[in-house]
Amino acid sequence: MKSRIFLSVLLLLLLISVSAIWFFFRVDIKSPAQVFPATVDRDCAPWDGGAFTVSIPLRDGSSISISMYRSPDIKLPSRYSFPDEAMSEGNVYLRMPEGSLATLTGDVWFQRVAEGLPVEGRFQLTSARGARFEGKFLAEWGEAIIYCG
Repeated sequence: MKSRIFLSVLLLLLLISVSAIWFFFRVDIKSPAQVFPATVDRDCAPWDGGAFTVSIPLRDGSSISISMYRSPDIKLPSRYSFPDEAMSEGNVYLRMPEGSLATLTGDVWFQRVAEGLPVEGRFQLTSARGARFEGKFLAEWGEAIIYCG
């Protein structure tokens, strides 16, 4: 009788463990983020310092413009929040097909940024109307030559 009770308890614990593992892994499964092809170009910060802009075209004809007010040499993975308190990191806009702009808020991550190398990153942004934009990008350098100052 003792061996039957032990076996029943063991099977019950095994069932609970398998169910818990399945539940926790099932909750964490998310659809993979869409990877957007993008371009990156040199730019000028408002004070004529070095900057760069990543342009991410969207399916509806609009595009996301991420302007970073810093030289394009980010060596370590970095996160930037927009708008930042000092308004010195840059800005993020949604450019509509007809040319109007809408400011976006949220976070942008860069793996690294170096001229001549593809720029990898991801974004989680929201418009004032509540539209969400989320995904990854892989940006190739454009041919534009920009002189600041």
